[in-house]
Amino acid sequence: MAQQLVPTESPSGCLVRLFWMGIGNIVLLVCAIYIVHTPARFLSFADLGYWLSVLAMIAVRYVDIHRYGGATATGEPATTAHWRRYAIRLTAGALVAWIGIHLLALTGILSPTLN
Repeated sequence: MAQQLVPTESPSGCLVRLFWMGIGNIVLLVCAIYIVHTPARFLSFADLGYWLSVLAMIAVRYVDIHRYGGATATGEPATTAHWRRYAIRLTAGALVAWIGIHLLALTGILSPTLN
């Protein structure tokens, strides 16, 4: 049975694309800022939110491609290979950033000082 694609112009298709392109990245940024500015606990709810956001972005990108006919930046139809590349790059980039965020948190360079 052939799978029906929902047109990209549908409101749900736009929300899906808005999430993995923008909202998910904003959540990552907010979690990163929170991690840097909180006491040096290694794992916190901000870390959980960070990684859940990464997983959600990967899952939503998959839904965008397979349910809403997601496209590449050049307008070509996106494929599972595009999704796989996105998932690998996002995970690797998020891991490097997360380690850097924790290193910044440990050094306290960006934390507000208490006088």
